[in-house]
Amino acid sequence: MAKPNAKSELLQEKEVSTSELAAIIGKSPQWVRQLTREKVLEQVNRGKYVLSEAVQAYIKHVEGESSNGKISYRDEKAEHERIKKEMAELELEEMRSHLHTTQDVQEAWSDLIVEFRKRMTTLPPRMAGQLAFIDNEKKVKKLLTDEITAALQVLAQYDPVKEAGKDEQTEIPNP
Repeated sequence: MAKPNAKSELLQEKEVSTSELAAIIGKSPQWVRQLTREKVLEQVNRGKYVLSEAVQAYIKHVEGESSNGKISYRDEKAEHERIKKEMAELELEEMRSHLHTTQDVQEAWSDLIVEFRKRMTTLPPRMAGQLAFIDNEKKVKKLLTDEITAALQVLAQYDPVKEAGKDEQTEIPNP
């Protein structure tokens, strides 16, 4: 029984090269060097690793345990996948028209403001003829209030989708 203990002690102290460690864990030597730079694996000599320590450190790294405060491979991979999933969900919502891009919203608001400005700037010429001969201040206020309210109601019913459809119908296609 003394012999197996001696062999296991020798195995725990066995030093392996970067290439040998890469072959054992099923990765490339470049990957092993990268893990060394990231302080996941520790060299005992130039290009040499204690086999048992290196394998245990690699297993901890893959399983998500991190002793040096760095984000583990597993956690980083999970975060990456979560972000990819979230981006795909947002793109799907946009495709389903449940979500609008900032540019679409800005264009809709811009169109609404242009429409409001157009209605307000046509108010004085439209109303001037009616108001010119009215001496009663209350009647003038009521007529102006009614016109402004009518313009605001038209804007309240403003549908940017319908308006965009009108623009597309009137656009001249580029040859």
